[in-house]
Amino acid sequence: MTRKFIAVVISIFWTVLPCFLAGSLVGIFFIKSFWYWTIGITLLAFPCCLLNRVHLRLYHGYLVGKSLLSLVKYGYTSTDHYPKHQFCLTRWGWFYWY
Repeated sequence: MTRKFIAVVISIFWTVLPCFLAGSLVGIFFIKSFWYWTIGITLLAFPCCLLNRVHLRLYHGYLVGKSLLSLVKYGYTSTDHYPKHQFCLTRWGWFYWY
């Protein structure tokens, strides 16, 4: 039970952190409105991570027993648990992914 709880926490943390870092990277250039940019871009990037099922791969990778670096690589680059349909793929996208 505790192993699954830790897997959920790691999955949430490593899914939200890159979204937050992307937002704060843009926010650095606009210091007066830093938090608007950070929260706005985080909210735009987070659904993309969810639709790409990064959180599922991070959860599964932790339960399998991957180390931290290989877990993050697996979460963001693996095609396991990859969605069959993305609503933004054009005809070219289907040839690229399949």
